[in-house]
Amino acid sequence: MTEFSRNDLLAEVATLMISLRTERGHTLEAAAHLAHLDPERLAQAEAGEIALDENELQNLADAYDVSITAFFGGKVTPVAYLFGA
Repeated sequence: MTEFSRNDLLAEVATLMISLRTERGHTLEAAAHLAHLDPERLAQAEAGEIALDENELQNLADAYDVSITAFFGGKVTPVAYLFGA
C-alpha cells in the first residue's frame, strides 16, 4: 500500500477538485456559491493548502453531482484528509 504525505494527499485532492469543477464549466466563485462555501476557502483547497471538512466536501460533491469519493479517485475517503491531513 502506498503511503501519501500530507502534501501529496492535499495535492491529489486539489487536482481532482479542479478537474471536476472545470469539467462542469464552473468558475471557482460559481462552484463555491453552489456548494455554500467561502470562495477563498475553496481556492485554498484547490491550491492544496487546506483540507475541507466532510460537510464541505459533501456540499461540493452535491454541487458537482458526484460521489464524495470522486475527490479521492473513486476510493474510500482517506481519514487523514478528513481530519486535517
